[in-house]
Amino acid sequence: MKIKNISILTSFAALAFTANALLPKTELQPRWLRVTDVERTDSATRVGIRLQNIPNYWVRYNSSARLIADGDTTLQYKLIGTENIDLDKEIWMPASCKHEGVLLFEKVPESIKVVDMVESNIDDVNNNVIGMHLDEAETRTSPAILTMEDIIKKGPKKSEPWTGLDPSRYSDLSFYDKNGKAHIKGRITDYSPRCGFSTVSVTTYNDFIGSQKVNVSNIASDGSFEMDVPVSYPQFDALEFGKTYKNIFLMPGDTISIATCLAVRPDPERGYVAEYFGYEGTPTESSVINLLADSLINRHYGVNNLWGKYYVAESDSMATMTYQSNERLGNLLDSVVSDLPKLLGDLPVSSFAKDVLSSYAIGKIGLMMDDIEMNFGFAKGPRLKVNEEGELEQVTGETLDIATITAPKLRHKELILDNPLLLCNSMIQLNRWEYNDLFRKSAMASSGSVEIPGGGGYISTDDPSLPFKIADSYLDSISVGNCFPAQLVQTKSFINRLNTFETPSSKTLERINQILPNIIKRNNSEVMNTILMEEYNGFVKDVLIAENAIDGSGNDAIIIDGSAEGEVLEKIIAPYRGNVLFLDFWGIGCGPCRSGMVSQKPMLEELADKPFRALYIANADEGLDACKKWLRKEDIKGEHIFVSNDDWLRLRSLFNFSGIPFGVLICKDGKVLKTGYHFSSTNEVNLLKALEEK
Repeated sequence: MKIKNISILTSFAALAFTANALLPKTELQPRWLRVTDVERTDSATRVGIRLQNIPNYWVRYNSSARLIADGDTTLQYKLIGTENIDLDKEIWMPASCKHEGVLLFEKVPESIKVVDMVESNIDDVNNNVIGMHLDEAETRTSPAILTMEDIIKKGPKKSEPWTGLDPSRYSDLSFYDKNGKAHIKGRITDYSPRCGFSTVSVTTYNDFIGSQKVNVSNIASDGSFEMDVPVSYPQFDALEFGKTYKNIFLMPGDTISIATCLAVRPDPERGYVAEYFGYEGTPTESSVINLLADSLINRHYGVNNLWGKYYVAESDSMATMTYQSNERLGNLLDSVVSDLPKLLGDLPVSSFAKDVLSSYAIGKIGLMMDDIEMNFGFAKGPRLKVNEEGELEQVTGETLDIATITAPKLRHKELILDNPLLLCNSMIQLNRWEYNDLFRKSAMASSGSVEIPGGGGYISTDDPSLPFKIADSYLDSISVGNCFPAQLVQTKSFINRLNTFETPSSKTLERINQILPNIIKRNNSEVMNTILMEEYNGFVKDVLIAENAIDGSGNDAIIIDGSAEGEVLEKIIAPYRGNVLFLDFWGIGCGPCRSGMVSQKPMLEELADKPFRALYIANADEGLDACKKWLRKEDIKGEHIFVSNDDWLRLRSLFNFSGIPFGVLICKDGKVLKTGYHFSSTNEVNLLKALEEK
């Protein structure tokens, strides 16, 4: 099966079946095809199908298709005819997203009850109908999931009048719970162990300290799963299983019960979506917010489709277009802020739920404003590039007037610049705050650095208070001031530096001690400073351990245990026990991964006579053939290991990484010495120490 885009529409008539046909029970069906009927006749086995895809795309069905008896692949029955289906030809999808027809196969004996309908490759579960019962009707039904009516009748009631979002209620960060957890239960009602995956993952974040946790749960044979995940504050996080991704809202102490399916339908705006995804049981705060974010906020304001409406392509007039799109987004923000009290005011849900939903909508618009600014900077802004001689040179580029870009946000400063609940949009929101021009000076101040004139990077100063004064003056000049994002960016960037020093030392601690007071006095929240000091105290302990002032044995090593994650790692490293191992997690679509592997080749040659192995690990479900072709072309030495998507998620859970490249250094005894490791020099202290270990 192949799919391709085109601008021509073709419509086809639907075909009806006889009264004897039934909707058969099936184990698995591909996303682009649905079996609608099956019937045994005197001369053939008739299978009604619905080809489906979004409009302007095509689907093609293969003439080599056949029915294969379940459990005996020698019993195969050829495709002998069709009705309303042209084989091996592109069938274009009309506005209805579907095209119906009939496949006629050779007559299957009555003794055979279950078959697989194989389009081409018998091992391709993504394009075949698996476990189709010729005489047994489908009995599975969609679960009863929460609706707006359930919220109105059974949901948590509002306790006080609500006239709009008031961020001052959250200025003390009272919603923060360092040890908070959310409980997730779920059912994939049409799950089959033959579908090719067996895990569900949810990645949660703590933006105050820049940490994340990839949480993985195994799926039982009946499609159920259950897990506790760390959640320090209310946030939308990504749920992932198979090829399904879904944002779900989680909050400390709450439970949600998810019901969904593998079956999908084409949606003209959103592509393929699950036929149903919802929440079961008694409404909780989390399930209410999840349901309303999807069914109310997204649909009413279209905040999930902002990129398509406001994206600015690179061109000579990109600056002008960016200003215009930014102002249009500002007008949308004005409209949404004005409308939210009317949309949410009479709903019988808590004020907190309304505040989160408002912050979600406002934050989505703010993110798009940040995105078009960031997009301009990447395309047109000052930057360093490699010239033809292989040397770095400064490109002056263009800059936007930040006061003009920021002005629409300032019309709602308390909602978008002094609103801690915007953290509900999780790490994406903080990422934009950190890397757009507005708070970049604040981020760099946390390292005691100031900008080099002309956009040529940053340089450390002898006076660690100077960068903060410059950042304060800059924010004051555009009427932003010492707002919540500025404080969070400084705090998180400072903590990130604490956690990325290769070798903590008294010298680095001395510099840290000069910078720390400048951040503490700018933070308005006692909670934020408590978080900051906990991380600082951990760094002081690391310094003492590094300098042998205290015994730190066993503090940092990840010990391989009997968990699924530990078993995967043990299986990978066991054949190389006795060597220092560098695990490099990479992917063919990651440019920095590929360039890093090429640059490591000379260092691997230097280490050829040492007890050292480089293990390059990739997800086999993400371009296996392309990976192997590139490895051969570039002659990348080392051990090349490909794991299933399930095992890739388990390794992400073990080491807590979402982005690649990601490196891990493992000692000869199998203990993890360093995660987030950059293999950049054969003289690096950690590497030498590991190689010299007896």
